[in-house]
Amino acid sequence: MDPRAIIIGYDLGVEMTQIAVGRAAEEPESISITSSGNTVIPTVLCVRSDSKDWLFGEEAMRFNNRGAGYYVDDLVNKVIRGESEVIYEIEYQAAELLTRFVRKTLSTVRQKYVNDTIVKVVVTMRTLHPQVVEAVLRAIEETGIGRDKAEFQTYVMSFMYYSVCQRKEYRVNDVSLFDYNENGLFYYQMSTSRKGSPTAVTTFTADLSDLMDAAMLDNMQESRLQYSFRLVRDKVIQRQIISTIYVTGKGFEGTWPDEILRSMATGRHVFKGMNIYAKGAAYCAQHRDDEYYADYLFLTEDMVRSTISIRMFKDNRVADYPLIRAGERWKDAKATTVGILDDTDEIYLTIANAVRKDTKYSIMNLKNLHRRENKTTRVSVKVTFLDRETAVCTVTDLGFGQFFPCSYRVWEKIIPL
Repeated sequence: MDPRAIIIGYDLGVEMTQIAVGRAAEEPESISITSSGNTVIPTVLCVRSDSKDWLFGEEAMRFNNRGAGYYVDDLVNKVIRGESEVIYEIEYQAAELLTRFVRKTLSTVRQKYVNDTIVKVVVTMRTLHPQVVEAVLRAIEETGIGRDKAEFQTYVMSFMYYSVCQRKEYRVNDVSLFDYNENGLFYYQMSTSRKGSPTAVTTFTADLSDLMDAAMLDNMQESRLQYSFRLVRDKVIQRQIISTIYVTGKGFEGTWPDEILRSMATGRHVFKGMNIYAKGAAYCAQHRDDEYYADYLFLTEDMVRSTISIRMFKDNRVADYPLIRAGERWKDAKATTVGILDDTDEIYLTIANAVRKDTKYSIMNLKNLHRRENKTTRVSVKVTFLDRETAVCTVTDLGFGQFFPCSYRVWEKIIPL
């Protein structure tokens, strides 16, 4: 990588945004783009009442506290809800406002690194909502960075990249993350399967907000808050073999959790930090194409664990050709291929699990297939999913042009993975 090339990890949070910057041979670091030196940027805007200038972050909050402008917060959720704001008699769609916020923050980064070239921006969010993604892409384009340099991933994926890029002794066994944010407490646990290649990295996610919600921070005494967190901690990590525990989020600010975190450090590493997602996104931008990390397969809970291949004669050889690859989101994963049956009435599928490192086979018998001359029956083979662990294979008789019309026969098989 060019020594002047930089990558950006951009954590777009509902309340706070953080930015991490790195170069080819350097660790990504959280940066401040304000005079205060604070690396956490409130995700807010304010239009000054006197000059009508647009402000963001801490400066926007200061003007709002003085009653000197029109203040807009909750930008991300307003985009998701499709809302708008009338600011000094002008109506703005929430997506326009979010685009303005992201553009202003990225423009400030460009000014800070005026002699460098931004080669990639990885934006990370709790969930990837299409309208939010489009608003951010528009900002990246308007900043002059270019849409082609932007990628998006969830907080879970950023946590996985962050963990894998730490020292090996931190991930000998599982790695955990407690995230206490505006939606309450969430828990992630990452496991690494070291059998065979590629190395599968998987996560388990638990929503604990019914046990610890955000309101408890304001309404509960510190001793009660500590008691509640101890109960939750014991509930999720009991009998788990964990090398490292991270805690992040606004809810863990202050000293109230420190005693509990010290007690959790017996036999394991414990870290508290607010920049895990931004740095994880930066690590992804920095290392996704590295030869070392090419052997890692990152699998979040919504991704297929198995590669499904069909046995075909193609390019003068019989081989298993992948239809679905491990790592695709099961809700989006689908594939269709068309072939000609050659002296057979069976479809042969291979299912290779990337986590268990085992392989099994599924044979679809096309019962009552119309008898025709050999190599005159075309079929389509389609694979879709009912859930992450259940595929559906659908085979349709397409006939053979004008010689043999389509019989409209369809075969379907549910395949547990």
